[in-house]
Amino acid sequence: MMQFRLEKRREPSRFMLYATPVAAVALTMIIGAVIFSVIGYDGIGAVREIFLTPLTNSFKWQDLGVKAAPLIIIGVGLSIAYRANVWNIGAEGQYIMGGLAATWVALASHGAGGWWTLPAMMLAGMAGGAAYGAIPALLKTRLNVNEILTSLMLTYASVQLIYYLVRAPWKDPMGMGFPQTRRFASEALLPNIFPGTIVHAGVPIAIIVALIAWFIMSRSVFGYQMRVVGAAPHAARYGGFSENKTIWLAMLVSGGLAGLAGMLEVAGPFQRMVPGFPTNYGFTAIIVAFLGRLNPLGVIFAGIVMAITFVGGEVAQTTIGLSNSATGVFQAMMLFFLLAGDILVRYRLKRVVPQTEAGA
Repeated sequence: MMQFRLEKRREPSRFMLYATPVAAVALTMIIGAVIFSVIGYDGIGAVREIFLTPLTNSFKWQDLGVKAAPLIIIGVGLSIAYRANVWNIGAEGQYIMGGLAATWVALASHGAGGWWTLPAMMLAGMAGGAAYGAIPALLKTRLNVNEILTSLMLTYASVQLIYYLVRAPWKDPMGMGFPQTRRFASEALLPNIFPGTIVHAGVPIAIIVALIAWFIMSRSVFGYQMRVVGAAPHAARYGGFSENKTIWLAMLVSGGLAGLAGMLEVAGPFQRMVPGFPTNYGFTAIIVAFLGRLNPLGVIFAGIVMAITFVGGEVAQTTIGLSNSATGVFQAMMLFFLLAGDILVRYRLKRVVPQTEAGA
Protein backbone atom coordinates (compact mmCIF):
# COMPACT_ATOMS: atom_id res chain seq x y z
CA MET A 1 0.00 0.00 0.00
CA MET A 2 1.35 3.41 -0.97
CA GLN A 3 2.14 5.76 1.89
CA PHE A 4 2.61 9.51 1.76
CA ARG A 5 3.97 12.16 4.08
CA LEU A 6 3.98 15.94 4.10
CA GLU A 7 7.28 17.56 3.20
CA LYS A 8 7.80 21.26 3.90
CA ARG A 9 8.40 23.39 0.82
CA ARG A 10 11.52 25.54 0.84
CA GLU A 11 9.64 28.65 -0.23
CA PRO A 12 5.81 28.71 -0.42
CA SER A 13 4.42 30.39 -3.52
CA ARG A 14 3.51 33.98 -2.63
CA PHE A 15 0.87 33.99 -5.35
CA MET A 16 -0.77 30.86 -3.98
CA LEU A 17 -0.78 32.26 -0.43
CA TYR A 18 -3.11 35.03 -1.59
CA ALA A 19 -4.96 32.94 -4.18
CA THR A 20 -5.94 30.29 -1.63
CA PRO A 21 -8.64 32.42 0.10
CA VAL A 22 -10.25 33.12 -3.29
CA ALA A 23 -10.10 29.42 -4.15
CA ALA A 24 -11.59 28.53 -0.75
CA VAL A 25 -14.60 30.78 -1.40
CA ALA A 26 -15.05 29.36 -4.91
CA LEU A 27 -14.84 25.76 -3.68
CA THR A 28 -17.30 26.53 -0.91
CA MET A 29 -19.81 27.77 -3.46
CA ILE A 30 -19.35 24.76 -5.76
CA ILE A 31 -19.30 22.03 -3.11
CA GLY A 32 -22.06 23.77 -1.15
CA ALA A 33 -24.32 23.76 -4.18
CA VAL A 34 -23.71 20.04 -4.68
CA ILE A 35 -24.28 19.12 -1.02
CA PHE A 36 -27.52 21.07 -0.64
CA SER A 37 -28.82 19.72 -3.95
CA VAL A 38 -28.19 16.16 -2.75
CA ILE A 39 -30.09 16.71 0.52
CA GLY A 40 -33.12 18.10 -1.27
CA TYR A 41 -32.63 21.87 -1.44
CA ASP A 42 -32.11 24.10 -4.42
CA GLY A 43 -28.31 24.06 -4.17
CA ILE A 44 -27.64 26.58 -6.92
CA GLY A 45 -30.35 28.82 -5.53
CA ALA A 46 -28.81 28.59 -2.06
CA VAL A 47 -25.43 29.69 -3.37
CA ARG A 48 -27.02 32.48 -5.36
CA GLU A 49 -29.03 33.80 -2.40
CA ILE A 50 -26.18 33.51 0.11
CA PHE A 51 -23.25 34.82 -1.96
CA LEU A 52 -24.72 36.96 -4.75
CA THR A 53 -28.02 38.50 -3.62
CA PRO A 54 -26.41 40.63 -0.84
CA LEU A 55 -24.17 42.18 -3.52
CA THR A 56 -26.76 42.65 -6.26
CA ASN A 57 -29.55 43.92 -4.00
CA SER A 58 -28.69 47.50 -3.05
CA PHE A 59 -31.10 47.40 -0.11
CA LYS A 60 -28.84 44.81 1.53
CA TRP A 61 -25.63 46.85 1.31
CA GLN A 62 -26.29 48.67 4.58
CA ASP A 63 -26.81 45.29 6.27
CA LEU A 64 -23.40 44.21 5.00
CA GLY A 65 -21.72 47.18 6.65
CA VAL A 66 -23.46 46.60 9.98
CA LYS A 67 -22.63 42.86 9.97
CA ALA A 68 -19.05 43.36 8.78
CA ALA A 69 -18.10 45.96 11.42
CA PRO A 70 -17.88 43.64 14.48
CA LEU A 71 -16.32 40.87 12.40
CA ILE A 72 -13.58 43.22 11.20
CA ILE A 73 -12.81 44.60 14.65
CA ILE A 74 -12.70 41.18 16.33
CA GLY A 75 -10.85 39.68 13.35
CA VAL A 76 -8.16 42.36 13.56
CA GLY A 77 -7.59 41.57 17.24
CA LEU A 78 -7.41 37.84 16.58
CA SER A 79 -5.04 38.31 13.65
CA ILE A 80 -2.63 40.16 15.96
CA ALA A 81 -2.82 37.38 18.57
CA TYR A 82 -2.42 34.61 16.02
CA ARG A 83 0.60 36.31 14.45
CA ALA A 84 2.17 36.02 17.90
CA ASN A 85 1.19 32.34 18.06
CA VAL A 86 -1.27 33.07 20.88
CA TRP A 87 -4.49 31.16 20.21
CA ASN A 88 -7.35 33.17 21.60
CA ILE A 89 -10.49 31.16 20.81
CA GLY A 90 -12.69 32.99 23.32
CA ALA A 91 -13.28 36.26 21.50
CA GLU A 92 -17.02 35.60 21.72
CA GLY A 93 -16.81 35.75 25.51
CA GLN A 94 -14.68 38.90 25.40
CA TYR A 95 -17.19 40.43 22.99
CA ILE A 96 -19.97 39.64 25.47
CA MET A 97 -18.07 41.07 28.43
CA GLY A 98 -17.38 44.25 26.47
CA GLY A 99 -21.08 44.58 25.76
CA LEU A 100 -21.93 44.00 29.41
CA ALA A 101 -19.42 46.58 30.62
CA ALA A 102 -20.80 49.13 28.16
CA THR A 103 -24.33 48.28 29.25
CA TRP A 104 -23.41 48.96 32.88
CA VAL A 105 -22.21 52.46 31.91
CA ALA A 106 -25.36 53.11 29.88
CA LEU A 107 -27.67 51.99 32.69
CA ALA A 108 -25.72 53.77 35.43
CA SER A 109 -25.78 57.06 33.52
CA HIS A 110 -29.37 56.78 32.29
CA GLY A 111 -31.00 60.18 32.57
CA ALA A 112 -27.75 61.87 33.61
CA GLY A 113 -25.55 61.26 30.58
CA GLY A 114 -24.09 63.58 28.00
CA TRP A 115 -21.46 63.80 25.29
CA TRP A 116 -19.14 61.71 27.44
CA THR A 117 -21.45 58.67 27.63
CA LEU A 118 -20.40 56.96 24.38
CA PRO A 119 -16.64 57.48 24.97
CA ALA A 120 -17.08 56.09 28.49
CA MET A 121 -18.94 53.08 27.09
CA MET A 122 -16.13 52.50 24.58
CA LEU A 123 -13.50 52.57 27.30
CA ALA A 124 -15.60 50.28 29.48
CA GLY A 125 -16.18 47.88 26.59
CA MET A 126 -12.48 47.62 25.77
CA ALA A 127 -11.61 47.27 29.46
CA GLY A 128 -14.19 44.53 29.94
CA GLY A 129 -12.97 42.54 26.95
CA ALA A 130 -9.31 43.01 27.89
CA ALA A 131 -9.96 41.96 31.50
CA TYR A 132 -11.65 38.78 30.30
CA GLY A 133 -8.75 38.13 27.95
CA ALA A 134 -6.34 38.63 30.85
CA ILE A 135 -7.63 35.50 32.62
CA PRO A 136 -6.30 33.04 29.99
CA ALA A 137 -3.10 35.11 29.80
CA LEU A 138 -2.58 34.81 33.55
CA LEU A 139 -3.26 31.07 33.56
CA LYS A 140 -0.94 30.57 30.56
CA THR A 141 2.01 32.56 31.91
CA ARG A 142 1.74 31.41 35.55
CA LEU A 143 0.48 27.84 35.29
CA ASN A 144 1.12 27.01 31.62
CA VAL A 145 -2.58 26.29 31.06
CA ASN A 146 -3.52 26.09 27.40
CA GLU A 147 -5.16 29.38 26.35
CA ILE A 148 -7.32 27.62 23.77
CA LEU A 149 -9.24 25.74 26.45
CA THR A 150 -9.50 28.52 29.02
CA SER A 151 -10.56 31.23 26.58
CA LEU A 152 -13.16 28.94 25.02
CA MET A 153 -14.61 27.76 28.34
CA LEU A 154 -14.87 31.33 29.63
CA THR A 155 -17.18 32.10 26.72
CA TYR A 156 -19.91 29.90 28.18
CA ALA A 157 -19.51 31.54 31.59
CA SER A 158 -20.09 34.95 30.00
CA VAL A 159 -23.29 33.71 28.33
CA GLN A 160 -24.64 32.57 31.70
CA LEU A 161 -23.74 35.95 33.18
CA ILE A 162 -25.94 37.66 30.55
CA TYR A 163 -28.84 35.36 31.40
CA TYR A 164 -28.51 36.20 35.09
CA LEU A 165 -28.21 39.96 34.66
CA VAL A 166 -31.12 40.44 32.26
CA ARG A 167 -33.39 38.22 34.37
CA ALA A 168 -32.55 39.76 37.75
CA PRO A 169 -30.65 42.98 38.60
CA TRP A 170 -30.79 44.59 35.15
CA LYS A 171 -34.27 43.46 34.13
CA ASP A 172 -36.44 46.25 32.76
CA PRO A 173 -39.42 46.64 35.17
CA MET A 174 -41.42 48.06 32.28
CA GLY A 175 -40.43 45.29 29.88
CA MET A 176 -43.64 43.24 30.25
CA GLY A 177 -41.71 40.35 31.78
CA PHE A 178 -39.20 39.98 28.93
CA PRO A 179 -35.62 39.27 30.06
CA GLN A 180 -33.94 42.45 28.84
CA THR A 181 -32.58 45.73 30.11
CA ARG A 182 -34.28 49.06 29.56
CA ARG A 183 -33.61 50.73 26.23
CA PHE A 184 -30.55 52.96 26.35
CA ALA A 185 -30.94 56.72 26.46
CA SER A 186 -30.29 58.60 23.22
CA GLU A 187 -26.83 59.75 24.34
CA ALA A 188 -25.83 56.08 24.82
CA LEU A 189 -26.78 55.08 21.25
CA LEU A 190 -24.50 55.20 18.22
CA PRO A 191 -25.60 57.80 15.67
CA ASN A 192 -26.43 56.68 12.13
CA ILE A 193 -23.97 58.16 9.64
CA PHE A 194 -26.48 58.11 6.77
CA PRO A 195 -30.02 59.37 7.49
CA GLY A 196 -32.70 56.80 6.78
CA THR A 197 -30.32 53.84 7.01
CA ILE A 198 -29.10 51.50 9.76
CA VAL A 199 -25.41 52.21 9.04
CA HIS A 200 -24.13 53.43 12.40
CA ALA A 201 -20.85 55.05 13.42
CA GLY A 202 -19.36 51.65 14.25
CA VAL A 203 -18.86 50.92 10.55
CA PRO A 204 -16.22 53.62 9.90
CA ILE A 205 -14.72 52.89 13.33
CA ALA A 206 -14.09 49.30 12.19
CA ILE A 207 -12.21 50.50 9.10
CA ILE A 208 -10.18 52.97 11.16
CA VAL A 209 -9.27 50.22 13.67
CA ALA A 210 -8.06 47.97 10.84
CA LEU A 211 -5.96 50.73 9.27
CA ILE A 212 -4.37 51.67 12.60
CA ALA A 213 -3.65 47.99 13.34
CA TRP A 214 -2.05 47.56 9.91
CA PHE A 215 0.23 50.55 10.52
CA ILE A 216 1.20 49.34 13.99
CA MET A 217 1.84 45.76 12.89
CA SER A 218 3.97 46.80 9.92
CA ARG A 219 5.72 49.91 11.25
CA SER A 220 6.17 49.58 15.02
CA VAL A 221 8.27 47.63 17.51
CA PHE A 222 5.06 46.12 18.89
CA GLY A 223 4.18 44.65 15.51
CA TYR A 224 7.73 43.40 15.01
CA GLN A 225 7.61 41.74 18.43
CA MET A 226 4.34 39.99 17.62
CA ARG A 227 5.72 38.65 14.35
CA VAL A 228 9.09 37.56 15.68
CA VAL A 229 7.77 35.79 18.77
CA GLY A 230 5.16 34.01 16.66
CA ALA A 231 7.61 32.92 13.96
CA ALA A 232 10.70 32.12 16.03
CA PRO A 233 10.13 32.21 19.81
CA HIS A 234 13.62 30.92 20.63
CA ALA A 235 15.32 33.54 18.47
CA ALA A 236 13.02 36.20 19.93
CA ARG A 237 14.43 35.55 23.41
CA TYR A 238 17.91 36.43 22.15
CA GLY A 239 16.44 39.63 20.72
CA GLY A 240 15.16 40.64 24.15
CA PHE A 241 11.48 39.86 23.55
CA SER A 242 9.69 38.13 26.41
CA GLU A 243 7.31 35.36 25.40
CA ASN A 244 5.16 35.89 28.50
CA LYS A 245 4.92 39.61 27.87
CA THR A 246 3.90 38.90 24.28
CA ILE A 247 1.15 36.55 25.48
CA TRP A 248 -0.19 39.28 27.76
CA LEU A 249 -0.08 41.90 25.03
CA ALA A 250 -1.75 39.63 22.48
CA MET A 251 -4.58 38.60 24.82
CA LEU A 252 -5.18 42.15 26.08
CA VAL A 253 -5.25 43.65 22.59
CA SER A 254 -7.44 40.93 21.05
CA GLY A 255 -9.74 40.92 24.09
CA GLY A 256 -9.95 44.71 24.12
CA LEU A 257 -10.90 44.87 20.45
CA ALA A 258 -13.51 42.13 20.93
CA GLY A 259 -14.90 44.17 23.83
CA LEU A 260 -15.02 47.26 21.62
CA ALA A 261 -17.03 45.29 19.06
CA GLY A 262 -19.42 44.25 21.84
CA MET A 263 -19.87 47.87 22.87
CA LEU A 264 -20.62 48.96 19.30
CA GLU A 265 -23.20 46.20 18.90
CA VAL A 266 -25.05 46.85 22.15
CA ALA A 267 -25.08 50.62 21.49
CA GLY A 268 -25.92 50.16 17.82
CA PRO A 269 -28.23 47.43 16.51
CA PHE A 270 -29.38 46.08 19.91
CA GLN A 271 -29.80 49.36 21.86
CA ARG A 272 -30.16 47.31 25.05
CA MET A 273 -28.80 44.06 26.46
CA VAL A 274 -30.85 40.94 25.65
CA PRO A 275 -30.25 37.18 25.97
CA GLY A 276 -29.77 37.00 22.19
CA PHE A 277 -26.73 39.31 22.30
CA PRO A 278 -24.25 36.41 21.70
CA THR A 279 -24.33 36.13 17.89
CA ASN A 280 -21.22 33.96 17.29
CA TYR A 281 -19.33 36.95 15.88
CA GLY A 282 -16.36 35.95 18.03
CA PHE A 283 -16.20 32.47 16.52
CA THR A 284 -16.87 33.63 12.97
CA ALA A 285 -14.08 36.20 13.33
CA ILE A 286 -11.61 33.29 13.60
CA ILE A 287 -12.46 32.46 9.99
CA VAL A 288 -12.20 36.17 9.13
CA ALA A 289 -8.69 36.37 10.60
CA PHE A 290 -7.43 33.39 8.59
CA LEU A 291 -9.30 34.34 5.44
CA GLY A 292 -7.64 37.76 5.70
CA ARG A 293 -4.23 36.12 5.99
CA LEU A 294 -3.75 37.56 9.51
CA ASN A 295 -3.30 40.94 7.87
CA PRO A 296 -5.54 43.79 9.12
CA LEU A 297 -6.10 45.02 5.57
CA GLY A 298 -7.03 41.54 4.43
CA VAL A 299 -9.37 41.25 7.42
CA ILE A 300 -11.45 44.13 6.03
CA PHE A 301 -12.22 42.18 2.85
CA ALA A 302 -12.62 38.90 4.73
CA GLY A 303 -15.08 40.56 7.11
CA ILE A 304 -17.16 41.71 4.16
CA VAL A 305 -17.13 38.19 2.69
CA MET A 306 -18.36 36.67 5.95
CA ALA A 307 -20.96 39.43 6.31
CA ILE A 308 -22.24 38.42 2.89
CA THR A 309 -22.84 34.88 4.17
CA PHE A 310 -24.73 36.22 7.22
CA VAL A 311 -26.96 38.52 5.20
CA GLY A 312 -27.35 35.99 2.39
CA GLY A 313 -28.26 33.29 4.89
CA GLU A 314 -31.11 35.45 6.17
CA VAL A 315 -32.29 36.02 2.60
CA ALA A 316 -32.13 32.29 1.81
CA GLN A 317 -34.31 31.49 4.82
CA THR A 318 -37.19 33.54 3.42
CA THR A 319 -36.75 32.86 -0.30
CA ILE A 320 -35.95 29.14 -0.52
CA GLY A 321 -36.63 27.93 3.02
CA LEU A 322 -33.03 27.22 3.92
CA SER A 323 -32.43 26.62 7.63
CA ASN A 324 -30.49 29.08 9.74
CA SER A 325 -27.75 26.51 10.34
CA ALA A 326 -26.98 26.41 6.61
CA THR A 327 -24.98 29.64 6.97
CA GLY A 328 -22.75 27.91 9.50
CA VAL A 329 -22.25 25.00 7.11
CA PHE A 330 -20.98 27.32 4.37
CA GLN A 331 -18.71 29.14 6.83
CA ALA A 332 -17.29 25.85 8.13
CA MET A 333 -16.60 24.62 4.60
CA MET A 334 -14.84 27.88 3.83
CA LEU A 335 -12.53 27.45 6.81
CA PHE A 336 -11.86 23.81 5.94
CA PHE A 337 -10.90 24.59 2.34
CA LEU A 338 -8.78 27.53 3.48
CA LEU A 339 -6.80 25.48 5.99
CA ALA A 340 -6.46 22.56 3.57
CA GLY A 341 -5.18 24.94 0.91
CA ASP A 342 -2.70 26.43 3.36
CA ILE A 343 -1.27 22.99 4.06
CA LEU A 344 -0.80 22.25 0.36
CA VAL A 345 0.78 25.66 -0.22
CA ARG A 346 3.35 25.14 2.52
CA TYR A 347 3.83 21.37 2.16
CA ARG A 348 3.92 18.87 -0.66
CA LEU A 349 2.77 15.26 -0.63
CA LYS A 350 5.71 12.93 -0.99
CA ARG A 351 5.48 9.19 -1.40
CA VAL A 352 7.19 7.16 1.30
CA VAL A 353 9.02 4.19 -0.22
CA PRO A 354 8.89 1.13 2.12
CA GLN A 355 12.27 -0.34 3.05
CA THR A 356 11.44 -3.68 1.44
CA GLU A 357 10.62 -1.96 -1.84
CA ALA A 358 13.72 0.25 -1.63
CA GLY A 359 16.00 -2.73 -1.01
CA ALA A 360 14.56 -4.79 -3.86
